[in-house]
Amino acid sequence: MADRLLLSVGHPYENDMDLFVDGLPPSLSSKELADLFAGFGTVLRADVAKGRHGTPLQFGLVTMGTSRDALRAIASLHKSTVDGHLLLVMLAENQWSACRSQSSVRDTAP
Repeated sequence: MADRLLLSVGHPYENDMDLFVDGLPPSLSSKELADLFAGFGTVLRADVAKGRHGTPLQFGLVTMGTSRDALRAIASLHKSTVDGHLLLVMLAENQWSACRSQSSVRDTAP
């Protein structure tokens, strides 16, 4: 279970329908994030990450209805811009693996 990216509400993002979205404008709400992805299929869940004091962290997680919807969203939105911010959209599982790899490198650095 430790290998899963969890939101503060405890929802695991770990399959091919779950997307990590980086580079969100600070003013973007979870509803606006869902609306952004709705053009590519059913959005089951969209959450903009916030810090302890409610400050937006400029990334979010989206669960699409099918893996096909998720891939369509990645193909269209990855490296697109919203309000002047470059979005990076990828499978959440891939992002979590990348974060773990970078963390491991930092942990072993002198």
